[in-house]
Amino acid sequence: MIVISNTSPLFYFASVGKLSLLKELYYKIYIPNAVWEEIPSNLRIDIKFEKTEWLIIQDPEKDKFKEVAISLFHVLGRGESYAIALSLELEADYLLINDQEAKDKAEEMGIKTKWITEVLLDAAEKKVIKDFQEFLKIFEKMIENGLWIKKEHYNKVIEKAKEVLI
Repeated sequence: MIVISNTSPLFYFASVGKLSLLKELYYKIYIPNAVWEEIPSNLRIDIKFEKTEWLIIQDPEKDKFKEVAISLFHVLGRGESYAIALSLELEADYLLINDQEAKDKAEEMGIKTKWITEVLLDAAEKKVIKDFQEFLKIFEKMIENGLWIKKEHYNKVIEKAKEVLI
């Protein structure tokens, strides 16, 4: 499975000390340099500490995909643009992303995406997160660290987690 990540998923999982969930779910995650550079330096240190062969920093190599990234700059951020271009080049199974405009653009281009909440629910379904209290603690801490989520979506995620874990 090939998974690319934008900045937000790495940021929020690192901010709650749960990068290991991403490794357990996907084994390897590719990120472009632009994403790496967007991660705050204090979290980069934490990520580097945990980083082994599972987090691969790689930019698109073919000119065609570099041009895709550049063409997206007028509507998206640099990290999102390069993450989408890398997803296309590597024919990724998923792009982990948490920005609606970037998600919509990626899906227009045929890329399957996952929100942070979908990743958390995947972790629950695959028993990487083993109980509801652990799920709730991680989710609430991400929100405390700045993850914005609509109340109705929050409620749906909590209900789904309960179905899976209780």
